Amino acid sequence: MANRTPSAKLTLSYPLYGCAFASNSSLVVGGGGGPGRNGVGNKLTLLDTSDATEISEDAELELSANEDNVTSLAVGPRKDRALTVFAGVNSSPEDIKKGKNQHFRVFGVKSAAKRSGEKDKISELARDALFVHKDADTYQRILRLSYPYEGLSQLGVIATGLSKDPQIAIFDVPSSGGARWKSRGRLDIPTEAMDLDVVQTGPDTYQLAYCTESDIFVVEVSKASISEPRCVFNITPDEGETAKASFKALRYLTPGFVFTVLNKPKSAGVALHGYRLPNKDQDYASLSVRAQLPRSVSKATGLAVRNLSPVDTPSDKQDDTQFVVAVAGNDSSISLFTMEHKSVGRIDMLANLAPFQVLKSVHPSNITGLSFSFAPPKGPAKAAPELYIKLASVAVGFTTVVHSIPLKKYIDKAAPARKGGPPKPSRYIVALKSKGESPTHIIVLLALLTLLMAIIGQTFVEMNGLSKPILHVHRVFPASWTVPLRKIPIPGQQKSIGDLLSDARPHHTQQLVIKHGEVTEVGPDGLPDLHVGIHDQEVHGPATPWENLGAQDRDLWKQRLQRSGHWVEDMGEAIFKGVLFGEIGGAIGNIVGEAL
Repeated sequence: MANRTPSAKLTLSYPLYGCAFASNSSLVVGGGGGPGRNGVGNKLTLLDTSDATEISEDAELELSANEDNVTSLAVGPRKDRALTVFAGVNSSPEDIKKGKNQHFRVFGVKSAAKRSGEKDKISELARDALFVHKDADTYQRILRLSYPYEGLSQLGVIATGLSKDPQIAIFDVPSSGGARWKSRGRLDIPTEAMDLDVVQTGPDTYQLAYCTESDIFVVEVSKASISEPRCVFNITPDEGETAKASFKALRYLTPGFVFTVLNKPKSAGVALHGYRLPNKDQDYASLSVRAQLPRSVSKATGLAVRNLSPVDTPSDKQDDTQFVVAVAGNDSSISLFTMEHKSVGRIDMLANLAPFQVLKSVHPSNITGLSFSFAPPKGPAKAAPELYIKLASVAVGFTTVVHSIPLKKYIDKAAPARKGGPPKPSRYIVALKSKGESPTHIIVLLALLTLLMAIIGQTFVEMNGLSKPILHVHRVFPASWTVPLRKIPIPGQQKSIGDLLSDARPHHTQQLVIKHGEVTEVGPDGLPDLHVGIHDQEVHGPATPWENLGAQDRDLWKQRLQRSGHWVEDMGEAIFKGVLFGEIGGAIGNIVGEAL
């Protein structure tokens, strides 16, 4: 497949502020000139993007010239040949002065039957006010729907813009489509949301995440209740600085990860961050993956993300997949990245956030909206002459551009073959090669790593008296550091935990600790490796004597040691007396508990 990204461009008669794919070939766009602007209408247009090099109009709805333009939109469920579109359109200034602003609009798009001679048609189905405050400047700035699963209702969320009393409104989207929707409630928030997204976690449970300029919050939504927002991440200024970066956009990747775009202070560039969300026992999200936009981009204006192998139901576990990321810059460029989601045992992680193409000068004006088409067909990947995922972008300068990003079939050679199915599991990935770091950076990094390893090696031999002092580490480190933490051997080579403790005790008089290694150090049983040695709280974190552990933690540790082949019940618990055990709570506790 050729390494190319075909594109098609269309100029409409009005400025565009939103776009959303209705299918792989249909795109809905909206915008307008607002109230009282002669010559520039407010419209909603259905576009045909089936041709990779040409865009054509299928249908258009002229909205009231006395009301505001379309500010946000999302495509809802389809039933037969009917499609539901949700949008934000403020009422007329006269109605708003009277305290009436029906900003929430529902439209129906009816596709014409083939060979009937009819044209597609767009019509308004319903309008309502979901925000309760009567602020005249408020408008519906953000609109998101959860990912559509067959037979399940979606959840919709909207957020205010320019409001003195910021709100987030939540509503149901029945799978049957049409104008039938139901409000689930509202959240009054002290600071306006810069962006938000929603993900389905069960048949009728959801989580929404939103970001202000400096914080990320999550909210649990069930049939019975909506939780209070919980702050899971806060941006702090870099050391020595007073200004700090600010969040611009946020999207869910899976229920466990969100992806964000941050504009650095003083227009110093754009950072991309993927965060692992905390579970109920943790307080804050942790950074999992990061990247930078080209230096020519001083600020970002938009974000779109698409999972190329989504799960079939919200209860399914996400396996290995690739995400495609598009970030719009203030120079009218679009930076394209790929990112991998890896599932190793019970551990999920993000990796390889890498650019594969920069689309320069896509529009003659600022980009206001980005949208990816739906993911490739479900089931085993099929060979095809050409297969694409499409990226639509719209701009205030009346232009719509659709890029077709080539995909290819990927077979995981390391995965076991499936009985009765294809030889190996297959999925889709972007066909264009991602660009890694430059050779210069790699050479410098390797040189630094070599120097670091040499220093560590010399430190080790000096601490154990195997070399004449060169670094004089005995002046810096305590004598008790002469024996490092030892990794417990793998099954088949391991000693019992009693033998390991007996081997270690003659070398020092301080208490011993048994702890887990890093989450990325996965042993043969799919769990983090175990280590044994002397304890230093500043280095290894907090630890608790066996006698002070709770019953649940004792059971988890015994099962963990038993599973790895280092302890059996016949040994008894006396060998643990006086031994410290590292924390098994948080992420490690979840991993161990789920696996056992």
